[in-house]
Amino acid sequence: MSVPLPIVVAVFLVALVAAALYLLRHRPCAKCSNCGSASQFGYSREAESASDDIVRLCLACLTSKLSEDYRGYAARALVIEPAADLPCYVFQPKSKWAGFKLVEDLTTLLGNMKDNCHICASHANFLWVTSNGLLLSTFAQVFSEGPSRTLLRWGNDQPFSVCGPCCLALIKKIIENHNLTFLEVCGPRSEDGVVIPMGY
Repeated sequence: MSVPLPIVVAVFLVALVAAALYLLRHRPCAKCSNCGSASQFGYSREAESASDDIVRLCLACLTSKLSEDYRGYAARALVIEPAADLPCYVFQPKSKWAGFKLVEDLTTLLGNMKDNCHICASHANFLWVTSNGLLLSTFAQVFSEGPSRTLLRWGNDQPFSVCGPCCLALIKKIIENHNLTFLEVCGPRSEDGVVIPMGY
C-alpha cells in the first residue's frame, strides 16, 4: 500500500525542521576573546562601531571592562536599565543628539540629580531609571519626546543617583536576572550623555 504524497511531504518537512532546530541549538557559540568561555556580548569603545572593532566577551570579562569605563567617567549620564529585544546597550554622548527632546530633558534631569549615591552614599554621577515600556516600537519616542514624557510616564519609578560601581552592579543584575545578551555594549566616555538600550 503506497503512502499518500502529502503525508510523505509533511514527514519530510517535520524532519527538516527538527534537523534545523537541532543544528541551531548545538552550533558552536562564540568564545570570549579574553578567557575563552562562551560569549554573549560584544564590547566596543563607542556606539555603532565597525564589527572588527567589537570584541566578544563573556559577562565576567564584560563587567571587568565596563568597570574601568564607569569608574573612570567624570561627566554625568542618565542610565536607562538594560531591556530585552533591543540588541545594543550603549553610551550616546549628548552632542550627538542635539535638537532632540532627549537632550533638553537630559540636561534638566542631570541638573536636578543628587550628588550622593542612593545605594552607598559615595559621589554619584549616574542617574538610574528603569525601562518599563521601552520596546523596539517605543524606542524612537524616548529620543523625540524625552524620558520625562515617556519612561517616567510608563510606570517607571523616579530616577535615582548612583556611583559608577553601584550603577554597574545594577546593570549586571538586570542582565543576569533577565538572561540578556547584547551585540554591542559600550561604557560612558568624555561628555554628559545617556546609556540606553538601542535597536540600530
